[in-house]
Amino acid sequence: MNRAVRWIRTYMRGSEEERPEQIRLGDEIMQFLIKRETSLADALDALTAVMLNALGAKFGERDEFSHFSEQVSGFPGLTERDRAVGLIPRPGGLAAKVQPRTVTMVGERTERVRRLAIEVGEAMTKHRPKSLSDGLDALTSTMLTAIEATCGRERADEFDLLMAGFSKEMNRFSGGRVQ
Repeated sequence: MNRAVRWIRTYMRGSEEERPEQIRLGDEIMQFLIKRETSLADALDALTAVMLNALGAKFGERDEFSHFSEQVSGFPGLTERDRAVGLIPRPGGLAAKVQPRTVTMVGERTERVRRLAIEVGEAMTKHRPKSLSDGLDALTSTMLTAIEATCGRERADEFDLLMAGFSKEMNRFSGGRVQ
């Protein structure tokens, strides 16, 4: 698990006021995805689109962005793609006994993802993260939470490795940490 996600998970237990802005923003986006009964595939693609849009505005269009988008789109397995984004089950809790739901999507997928990305982008604009890095952390933590809730911790750890590789690529061409 990368350092940012470990840090974010330690703050998940605090009160709303104690949580850093990127945690509150990530929580709001996650609640939005749950309320809309968003499929995992749509959620990942929309959040990736918002992330790459912000990075493209700062660094211009890059081949690394297209490659990363393809990797994220292909990440969910066939049985995982249509699972509804939900809460992470806690051991012994009611959610731990509930099987993941599959959602039936209506309409064309590209339009659903585009609309979802616009709404997530509007939430990001409303909260105005202090830095690009804070905004990216909020999106990343939301993606990892969505994967862990629908597919389990092991799959979330696999995605975390994918994110770590992309982070290394970004550091390579940006000359350091993205601010």
